[in-house]
Amino acid sequence: MAGGNAAGVESPPASHARPVARTLVIPMYEESARIERSVGALAASELARGDTELVFVDDGSDDGTADLAEKAVGVHGLRARVIRLGTNHGKGGAIAAGVAVSRGPVVAFSDADLSAPVEAITRCFELIEAGEADLVVTSRVHPDSDIRAKPSLFRRWAGKAFNTLLHQVDLTDFHDTQCGLKAFTRDAAVMLFRDLRIERFAFDVEVLSRARVAELDIVEIPIPWAHDENSRFRTVRDGTRAVVDVLRLRRSLRTWSPDVGEMDHERFDVMAGVERDHWWFRAKRRLVARSLDDLRVERGRLVDVGCGTGATVNELGTPDYRLAVGIDPSAHALDLARADRIAGPEFLRASAERIPLGDDRVDVLTSLDVVEHLDDEVAALGEYGRVVRPGGRIVLTVPAYAWAWSDHDEALGHRRRYTIRELVRTARLAGLEIERATYFHSWLVPLALLIRRTPLRRLAGGRTQDEVSLAAPWMNRLGDALARAEAALLGRFNLPFGLSILLVARVPARGELPD
Repeated sequence: MAGGNAAGVESPPASHARPVARTLVIPMYEESARIERSVGALAASELARGDTELVFVDDGSDDGTADLAEKAVGVHGLRARVIRLGTNHGKGGAIAAGVAVSRGPVVAFSDADLSAPVEAITRCFELIEAGEADLVVTSRVHPDSDIRAKPSLFRRWAGKAFNTLLHQVDLTDFHDTQCGLKAFTRDAAVMLFRDLRIERFAFDVEVLSRARVAELDIVEIPIPWAHDENSRFRTVRDGTRAVVDVLRLRRSLRTWSPDVGEMDHERFDVMAGVERDHWWFRAKRRLVARSLDDLRVERGRLVDVGCGTGATVNELGTPDYRLAVGIDPSAHALDLARADRIAGPEFLRASAERIPLGDDRVDVLTSLDVVEHLDDEVAALGEYGRVVRPGGRIVLTVPAYAWAWSDHDEALGHRRRYTIRELVRTARLAGLEIERATYFHSWLVPLALLIRRTPLRRLAGGRTQDEVSLAAPWMNRLGDALARAEAALLGRFNLPFGLSILLVARVPARGELPD
């Protein structure tokens, strides 16, 4: 990979040349008092062997937890990475971020205090590796478990009441859903943590409920356990939230399927074949490149969020930037992006809402036709602003006009279409300073009006048109010529209408109010 390590993501020391066989994810929040001790215990164990990857995920701590973890990892020479989420998402959200960047075929997660000892973690890995299960669940109430330090009577009573509720609403058959050690095949982990609805303490219930729907092979085992009274779980406050979350979960499970996302494979296969030559994609990349040239943006580190099969980050990032990183939640898309490339950008699997990069690490962030897919676009743009340095740029493109909504938007999972006013308002709510906002693909507006707002729509027969398919060569040449003519106009002024929107925003200095 060209350009060294991905910003904010630590690569293992060169001495660890063995392929990753296991990944242990450790979520951290305000763990400064004990994280160095836990890292030392892991370093002294068999989990420090060269084929085990440790992923520490800091969930927006304010007490220096991430810095202490990085220091301890360096002191012990562990094969490990420290991921900083920037804002607090919850334990489930932190683990999901760790799963997203995991590389081992077997993935486990364990609490940062190591309440479950290393031998229990190893046992879970071994059961998955032996092919005995897709998911290993540890249970503190198993008759063979060795509970060396028990929680308070009130906490035990609350746990039993919570588990009784889960059984009453038929969300689980297990008697201890919340034990902080579980292991998965990587395929199972990716499927179960994809688009997790519950990110805080009840996330285990959602994971186990999904596993039951997916009919995974699950093994429940006893565990030696020592409760730590410094647990971040607050029985009344967090317990109440957990109850509310699981009651909502029952409804959301009706629409969840283990096959969600599988249709993306076919779409990304098509995209990989046309993305570099189709006029639609080429026009966007030219517009983005010219906008950055006009602003004389520093060519340091580029990140493309929602990179898909990699055409944008490859074209813009190589060789103009000293480091280019593509980020996408689809493992299949990233496999296509990496294919047949000996050198070029680095690629990371992650979501737009949880970028595994440190604060202020990026000079330019592009995110083309991504924001319209997200549930909370303000939070996502805030995350973009976190990783971009003050004075750096964020470049977005989105589809325009609610009236242009079609079956294609439904097929692609769009949440919304925008006007410039709506997009500018969203970016400002995220704390960004707007430098340019313009419509483009203006010449498509009359065609869209005819097809989507007149009786001509019936000629489509209700079918969804795949707009990323490569048209006839003459149509592609025509589209490219019209897009180039429009680009000449955009070089002089903004356009008042168009089927897409380009927005360029600057990240203000910390404490500086955006215009």
